[in-house]
Amino acid sequence: MNAFSDPRRTIVIVGAGFSGTLTAVNLLRTAAETAVSIVLIERRSRFGRGLAYQTWDDNLLLNVPAGNMSALPDAPGHFVKYLNGIDPALHAGSFVSRRIYGDYLEQCLVAAEQVSDSMLRKLSGDVVSVHRGESGRAFVVTLANGETIAATRVVLAPGHFPPSDPLPPSDFLRSRAYIANPWDFDALDHTDPARPVAILGAGHTAVDVLFRLTSHDDARKIYLISRRGLVTQGHRFAPKPPPGAAFPEYLRGIPATIRATVRAVRREAERRVAVGADWRDVINALRPHTAAIWRRLPVGERRKFLARIVPFWDIHRHRLAPAAFFRLEQMRRSGQVESVSGRVQSIEPHGAETIVVVRERGGEKLRRLAVGAVVNCTGPNYDIATIKLPLIAQLRDEGLVSQDPLKLGLRIDENYEVIDRDGARVHGLFYIGPMLKASFWEAIAIPELRVHAANIAKSILTGGHDWARASN
Repeated sequence: MNAFSDPRRTIVIVGAGFSGTLTAVNLLRTAAETAVSIVLIERRSRFGRGLAYQTWDDNLLLNVPAGNMSALPDAPGHFVKYLNGIDPALHAGSFVSRRIYGDYLEQCLVAAEQVSDSMLRKLSGDVVSVHRGESGRAFVVTLANGETIAATRVVLAPGHFPPSDPLPPSDFLRSRAYIANPWDFDALDHTDPARPVAILGAGHTAVDVLFRLTSHDDARKIYLISRRGLVTQGHRFAPKPPPGAAFPEYLRGIPATIRATVRAVRREAERRVAVGADWRDVINALRPHTAAIWRRLPVGERRKFLARIVPFWDIHRHRLAPAAFFRLEQMRRSGQVESVSGRVQSIEPHGAETIVVVRERGGEKLRRLAVGAVVNCTGPNYDIATIKLPLIAQLRDEGLVSQDPLKLGLRIDENYEVIDRDGARVHGLFYIGPMLKASFWEAIAIPELRVHAANIAKSILTGGHDWARASN
């Protein structure tokens, strides 16, 4: 029997960005005793690149040094070895382009397929629904073109969802002056170079958009608008390797509150700086333990973190490559890039221009910015109640998935199987991707996602007697 015709042996992975691709890679690498069939479905034409690594613009760099970017948790030098085959001068401390990393992920998938006894089918298309099969055990995956695939296991890996619109629906939001998708480089490239651009947000995506806009015109004015006007920090030169696994002693025994945790982290950073060390070492040492710290906090304390602390955490935790940070600071010092702190009150067309009205932070003063375009870089939307993607809407409306209380992502169990709206585990339906933030907080970067991908593969291949019977 062809493995793809037997749903008992078939695993469907919806999405072939980093998370979906690495789940497939781990399944191919570890399904030695039980050959399975894997159907990897991607709406884009390239598999392995996803949203982050689809760019061909080498101005856009990884924000993590190469030494910590291996796709395989059991082979920490894997990516550096790949780089050495391109350029021997590249090393563990290099910050390379995201294009190169996309090439690497594609190669990881090819290499895993070549050495595996399992079968991989790569299918281009949009998945519009995942339903339980008539038996109640298998699933039926339906694509937009009407094709259906039966499978015993389904992994949801759709990646990031577009940001929510900053204001209620209006004629402006339907105009060409508003760029809702910050990764629409064609739209960015066709903005009027003679007019400034307002970027809503100041995180990594905003910096990517800024670099893209100024690569085409290095004199154009850019406004980075955010509520606090904070600027993402940079990595140091020659970053140190990741720290060991020991839980920080200064956090032991403190109350499970955000106030106590933040105070302890700040004091430790100040202590390190006072003796000539670097505050980045404190943040780096927290990384292996962030999930444990997050899970220890009650929901109310997590809510306080999101409301008061997360902007400050993000600029210190998610840092820019040194070259990118230097470029950004040069632009800010020259006045070409201006950080604007406040809330957007309105955005209205005014002749050939667009007027963005910002209520400046700390007062009632309104500032009017005349621009040629507005780009939404406010961050991905994780509120499944508002996500319009057909697949997510279907799963939500039928109750197969459910939202966490803070609207950070999907509820899952310890094996990454989703929790339905009645609080029950949906056996065989898994999730991996940035909405793991709900459970782990630290879940959007490669060093964490590669571990989650390996764990999901293990859960799929070892969990459940029905899977074992189907493999005999």
